[in-house]
This record gives sequence, structure tokens and C-alpha cells, in this order.
Amino acid sequence: MSISKCIFPSSPSSLSFFPLTLSFPLDERTTCSTSNTISDGNFESGITPSTGTPNPWKTSNFLGSSTYFLTSPGSTLTTSSGSGGKYAFTASLTPDPYSPSSGLTLTQTLRTCPGQNYSISADFRFSDNAENKCSITLIYPYGTKQGSVMTGIGIPGIAAGVWYQTGALFQAVTKSDVFKVIFACEERKRNLIGFDRVLVKPYTGNVF
Repeated sequence: MSISKCIFPSSPSSLSFFPLTLSFPLDERTTCSTSNTISDGNFESGITPSTGTPNPWKTSNFLGSSTYFLTSPGSTLTTSSGSGGKYAFTASLTPDPYSPSSGLTLTQTLRTCPGQNYSISADFRFSDNAENKCSITLIYPYGTKQGSVMTGIGIPGIAAGVWYQTGALFQAVTKSDVFKVIFACEERKRNLIGFDRVLVKPYTGNVF
């Protein structure tokens, strides 16, 4: 993967040709959020994500007979950012006679600032070990491509019925970058995968 970085000249005379205030258009700089850039990350609105209505979360790419719903309570994992609330998103992954794979995708368009670094964190839980055939994957911008981090039920230390946290770092490309979560099972396995407490916040460290 090829990653490029901007390097500004160090001499004062050169810097006058590349003023920092012109790095991004004014409208993008002034709308940058300094807090969580995702909407309803705890699913506490109680509104079930849909395929088209005005909900910040959208669902798509259904495989098998998969569906989804909100469950209660939310994540019971407690970290420095708190714990879950009343609700969590749950992907119900079920194969059908025509597809050995099951899955769905959860998507949200973020309020990002181009060039700003961000951290992602989210809680997840598998209801069954499913013979290690199920996973959850976060997909986010990474330079001119996409980055991803996948967590499977077969990873050492990941047990069914327990909430865990996953995460990633990325640098925003546009002011409306897209964040995706793919829930998947293979070989006709079934699972209920919980997802909750999603945070996307500015990050001051390096991401590349």
C-alpha cells in the first residue's frame, strides 16, 4: 500500500507560498468537529437502522436470510469512555438454501475534516462460537484506498457471549467519509453479532 505525506518547505520565504490556512477550503475547515463525528453511535435513539429512510445508519448487502434489529440492554463493557446504554444493534446472520454465506453491511457517512486524523472504537459480541466461521470487519478511509480491521470469533481470547472492543486509526479524505461494518458468517453458520458504542473522534497521533 502506497501512502503519501505532504511536506512543507522549512524556509520562511518558501512557506509564504504555501500558507497553512489554504490547506483546505474554508467551508471544510470551519465545519470540522472536535468531538464524536458519528451520529447515534450508541443506538440510543431507539430507531432501527433502515435501508433508505432518514436514519444516520443504513443497512445493505444482505446475504442468505440475514436480518437485524435493536436489542436491549446495550454493551456491558465499561471503559474510560463509559459503557453501553439501553440498546445495541444486532445482526442476525442466517444462511438460506441458496447461499452458504450470510451477512449484511451497516454504513454511516461521517462528518469528517480532510487531513484530520481520527480514531474508531466500537464494542461487539458474538452469541455463538459458530465453529470460528463468523467475523466483524470495520472499513474506513486509508489514504487513497480503504483500510480494514477484521475480528473473528476464532481469534484467541474472543469468547461467545462476551462484549469486547475493536478499533482503528485513519486520516479523513473528504468531509463526508464513509464508515462501514461488515457482519459475515461462512459455511452455513449462524450467529447474532451485537454492535454498540461506536466512537469516531479526532486523534492527535500519527495514523500512517
